[in-house]
Amino acid sequence: MRAILFAAFALAACASPAGGVGEPTPTPQPEHIRMDLEQRAEALRGEGIVAAGINETADLGNGLRVRPLEVVEDSRCPQNARCVWAGRLRLRVAIEGVGEREIEDNAGGIQTARGNFTLAVVSPGAWTDWPNGKPPYRFGFRRS
Repeated sequence: MRAILFAAFALAACASPAGGVGEPTPTPQPEHIRMDLEQRAEALRGEGIVAAGINETADLGNGLRVRPLEVVEDSRCPQNARCVWAGRLRLRVAIEGVGEREIEDNAGGIQTARGNFTLAVVSPGAWTDWPNGKPPYRFGFRRS
């Protein structure tokens, strides 16, 4: 009986997090995801790109302001998978003075009286193996 109790306590000690109490240590991002996030962050800072997250406004100049409202569809094929269709990201945006519209990545842009723009960058990328959930979306818009 003592041997069983000893074994149970030993297994419980092995299963508990280091220090025994508190938040578990977050799993680091796999190298390929970390590198992809860094490349997309750099692209979001690129020349001519104005970045915004959900409910943030991207001021593209000349009175053209775009605010991402929601991701309607994210069916992009994960980069580490084989897909029959490449998929797409559809984003509902509010355009100041115009109203709401949908825009897609890798598709034509939107034309307005204040100028035209495209959805040039989307972060994060699509992957099958996010360890702790995806980070929040960021979108890069470019006047065209």
